[in-house]
Amino acid sequence: MKKRILSLLLLLLAGGGLYAQEEAGRAAGDMAVALAVPDTVTLPLSATDTTILYRINGTYLRSIWDDAKYTVARPFHWERKNFVQAGALVGLTGVLLASDYEIKQVFIHNQTNFWTSVTDQIEPFGNAYAPYIVAGMYVAGVITKDRKLESGGLMAAKSLLISTAIYTVIKSVVRRGRPTYYDSPFNFNAPFSGDKQHTSFPSGHSNTVMTVATAIAELYGKDHPWVPWVAYSIAGLTGVTRLYENRHWSSDVLIGMSLGHFVTKSVFRHHRELERKKAMQLLLR
Repeated sequence: MKKRILSLLLLLLAGGGLYAQEEAGRAAGDMAVALAVPDTVTLPLSATDTTILYRINGTYLRSIWDDAKYTVARPFHWERKNFVQAGALVGLTGVLLASDYEIKQVFIHNQTNFWTSVTDQIEPFGNAYAPYIVAGMYVAGVITKDRKLESGGLMAAKSLLISTAIYTVIKSVVRRGRPTYYDSPFNFNAPFSGDKQHTSFPSGHSNTVMTVATAIAELYGKDHPWVPWVAYSIAGLTGVTRLYENRHWSSDVLIGMSLGHFVTKSVFRHHRELERKKAMQLLLR
């Protein structure tokens, strides 16, 4: 049993490593991107000229709606590799669905006082700690006059708002029974039923912690390559705590984490596209 738990932990941590590797690859790809500059342009643009930094105002509030629309529409603009990744996710979800009951049994039969005390310290990263981390980023940026940190906190906040709205809608439609109450992972209720027993899919904690982890990786991963590894590892361990505490099925955790990652990556991708658009507009003046 302990070997099976260790294998699952390594799988989730390896997933965090894959996210971190993707982060490093994206940073390298961004460095290789060059704008098509007309021959008449002789003065290069600085980062200050093209960077978009947010404050709490009408522009920021409008950007939340724009980012939400962009995120929802992203699958219509996927490339082949994106569909391959989505297919792999669907396949892995299917494997976990078939194994959800057995994975549940592994965790509930290997609970100890020591591991319970450990998970009690990690679990709040997916709920209580996450909003404070985001708010702390913003407040620290305002106090220290660090515009990147201030704007980064607002970027993380709107990513969290959008991902929370999406997972809440999914949870309301897919009324899956929690493992706390049901032994079968295929126990579902009618959409929009209000009982708390059928609120398992997807995992809100996993969605929240992965949203914040991805935002931090996006903001600081390029300059500090160790940041994504730490952020995604904490996110993966938080997902494990939801299995250990018998609050979610493993497939709930996978989809929750994937949703938070996808939404946040979309928000930051849209932001970079807007900055490139701003750069082109300045170059063509």
